[in-house]
Amino acid sequence: MIPIHQPNLGPAELAAIAGVFDSRWLGMGDVTWRFEARLREFLGSPEVVAVNNGTSALHLAMESLLPPPGAEVVVPSFTFVASIQAILMARLTPVFCDIELDTLNMDVSDALDRVTPRTAIILPVHYGGVPCDLGRLVPAARSRGLWVVEDAAHAFGSTYQGRPIGTHSDATCFSFDAIKNITCGEGGVVATPHAEVAARLRVGRLLGMDLDSWSRRQDFLGGALNVRAPGWRYHLPNLNAAIGLAQLDRLEEFRLRKRAIVRRYREAFQGLPGLALLRHPEGVFPFNFVIRVLDDRREALARFLKDRGIATGIHYVPNHLQPAFKRYYVPLPNTERAYREVLTLPLSTNLTDQEVDRVIGAVTDFFARQ
Repeated sequence: MIPIHQPNLGPAELAAIAGVFDSRWLGMGDVTWRFEARLREFLGSPEVVAVNNGTSALHLAMESLLPPPGAEVVVPSFTFVASIQAILMARLTPVFCDIELDTLNMDVSDALDRVTPRTAIILPVHYGGVPCDLGRLVPAARSRGLWVVEDAAHAFGSTYQGRPIGTHSDATCFSFDAIKNITCGEGGVVATPHAEVAARLRVGRLLGMDLDSWSRRQDFLGGALNVRAPGWRYHLPNLNAAIGLAQLDRLEEFRLRKRAIVRRYREAFQGLPGLALLRHPEGVFPFNFVIRVLDDRREALARFLKDRGIATGIHYVPNHLQPAFKRYYVPLPNTERAYREVLTLPLSTNLTDQEVDRVIGAVTDFFARQ
């Protein structure tokens, strides 16, 4: 079976892990600091704080902006459940908005229409690595006194208007789990231009303590534990940061390969009756490849591909339709249509040209038979 996603790991990552083993310091320490420094340089962000996963990044970012309890967060329903769980973890209220069908990103007009006096944050999601319309959203949010927190779990390495995602808003949250554009095994990052927010992030990721154990190690008594604020166990260990550093060295290799596969898919599927492609602007480091299958034929295509050894997925079930979030339900016509049509095809840097040929051949064969 050709998988949808697959991490690309090799000797460089093994060597990086071996170095951490040899140091006998597996927790957060100097390797984590080097990972943060590399990310600051890569993103051009003045502050980068590494955490243990993307969900923690979202939760901690919102906590560190100090919104009042229960304040509203405008967010697309068409996103992974982590976006919504993080809002609830921060004791905030999700307000669902609709999406654009040609990108599956937040419909900025609809999002702004849902702003109320209780709104504190707008949370766009860069679906598939394609940036949301930040050029319109960020100034509109600032004019209303609102924070913008980007869910960029899919978008590490993408750019918007020539600048990296991670340099446009109040906080940008990345995920480095096993299937993302680079991986730490598990990991995440918050990039922010605000020094005071970064200071709260650093205390918050370590149970509210003002010094980590690496910094306390020089004290002959092991250092005093001073707890300054509420906090969580969200730090990124050296072990995971080492994998991330090795992956950063290979980022351009990964980006070029994914773009080449997407280019082949788009050339093969362009104009195919019964299938709609998403808009794919310049500067995108694609996370996944999603098509819209029209005329209620998605399940038939998925079964056809499975029979030929090709995995597919549905990303995502809209959160306003999830049982856990039914109290926040609002009708969202584009989101509900997208849910009926979207199908994720395989996209990973491990895909061979022959496997790409198999996917293309099977999809075009299905529509030819129709």
